[in-house]
Amino acid sequence: MARLWNVGHASCGRFATLAVLTFVGVSLFTADARAESFVRRLAARALERGIEQETRGDIAQALTSYDEAVRTDSTLGAAALRLGGLRERMGDRDQAELLYTRAIAAPESSAAAYFARGMLRNSTQRRSEAMADVAESVALTPEPVWLRVLASWYVEARLWPAALATWRTLAANAEATGNDAQRHEARLTVVALSWLAHDTDPVLAGAASSDWVRRSLARAARPAKREAQGVRKLTP
Repeated sequence: MARLWNVGHASCGRFATLAVLTFVGVSLFTADARAESFVRRLAARALERGIEQETRGDIAQALTSYDEAVRTDSTLGAAALRLGGLRERMGDRDQAELLYTRAIAAPESSAAAYFARGMLRNSTQRRSEAMADVAESVALTPEPVWLRVLASWYVEARLWPAALATWRTLAANAEATGNDAQRHEARLTVVALSWLAHDTDPVLAGAASSDWVRRSLARAARPAKREAQGVRKLTP
């Protein structure tokens, strides 16, 4: 009986130990989650404070607040992006680029950080790297302003198909937003780039294709020519 009691007591002891370890593990996980949430809140408050200070022109205090936010939570991309912007304005381009690179890792600030780093690299005569960054930014978020910058660089580099594709996106955006002025500009630019791109454009190159679908797409993409009946033919 005593032996059975000892065995039972030992088993209970093991179960109790396991239960305690489980409880401690869950508690630590909960504590870590709470600590992480608390850290993020502290960093977010420092970021908000910095934005207010920067808005009223208190740059020195804004730098301190942004730096505090980044140090508190290194994953807060918005803080790194803001701090990088101020560092760039102060002439510290190397530090600004590092901060932009850090902001790229955060999904919520990635697109803006790519654009900011691209513009910074362009200012230091690193156009190919800058173009790659801005292309990444518009791939994530096709902001019209960013698209225009990228399109202008493509034109300067005589990359006609890339410029044409970018202006087609701008034309689609203008169509979607109903901006008549931008739509008119985009259409004229697409017409001009269509002639410059010619057979290097993957869409327009289909004019000589044996595939009637590609020929039709190429005809649709070329500048419209008015016909006597006022109808464009898209048949093979």
